[in-house]
Amino acid sequence: QLRVPQTWLATFGRPGRAMTAATVFICSPISGNGATGRHWPTYEAFFRRHLGKDFTTRTTKGPWHAAELAKEAAVDGATTVVSVGGDGTLNEVTNGLLDGTGRPWNPETSLAVLSLGTGSDFVKTLGETSKPEDLLRRLKAGRTRLIDAGLCQYSEAGAARSRYFLNVAEVGSGGAVVDRVNRTTKILGGKTSFLIAILRTLPKYVNTRIAYEADGGPRTVAVVNDLVIANGRFFGGGLQPAPRAELDDGLFDVVIIGDIDFKTTRKNLALLREGKHLDLAYVTWFRAKELVVYAAEEMIDLDGEYVGRHAKRFE
Repeated sequence: QLRVPQTWLATFGRPGRAMTAATVFICSPISGNGATGRHWPTYEAFFRRHLGKDFTTRTTKGPWHAAELAKEAAVDGATTVVSVGGDGTLNEVTNGLLDGTGRPWNPETSLAVLSLGTGSDFVKTLGETSKPEDLLRRLKAGRTRLIDAGLCQYSEAGAARSRYFLNVAEVGSGGAVVDRVNRTTKILGGKTSFLIAILRTLPKYVNTRIAYEADGGPRTVAVVNDLVIANGRFFGGGLQPAPRAELDDGLFDVVIIGDIDFKTTRKNLALLREGKHLDLAYVTWFRAKELVVYAAEEMIDLDGEYVGRHAKRFE
């Protein structure tokens, strides 16, 4: 039995507010280096022809607006919210659909994805394409799948913060790479943009000492290049850090890239892209439901977005 938060009861179906369309597309026009905004009018006309009037488009105006729009759509009764953009857009939409306790604002609202961003890594685990025709088929079929979401707790400027993620979280060099990608042009696409960022960032990256506790177990100390907490399998425009991860097993695949130099990273990058790196001597891999982390100043990346530092806990 779902215990619905009082905040949801207070806002759902409030007087004077019209019910929304059954399907709400939340579009980030700047994603994919602006490609989403250029292509969306054509895609929207396609969906209008096949879905009729019972859908609406809401366009984001800035950071975190997708989360606000997603919450509003769910609270107003949308049965499907479609994230149109990249993995960062999907992350915001996910955070809008879930309340502060991990429960949905509206348990009848499903999430769909039209992935048009730079990396588009989350849908690779699903095995789905970014074609509007395939999304239309999925919408009409109406089949849903229950998957896990991750929660990252961290501190920023002395304040406790938390944020959900669907795909992959990183603490370490991955956060630095993502930060560089998001501060530069993505005109070359996901695979190339991330590759250039890796080649520019990692030669100067200094590995760091961290500690972690998995599922209440003993504390382990390690010098690491990157700590990957994976719900999905892919990141970085098609790299495959967690090739055995499942979206619905209730567990993270935790992959720790140890104390390696840039020469080793470059040598084994092809193995990481193919998901054949787990047996390398410097890689540690295990599954856990909860991971407590002591990582000081290391950068945090959630679903391809740099969110801050001082990671504390993942569940």
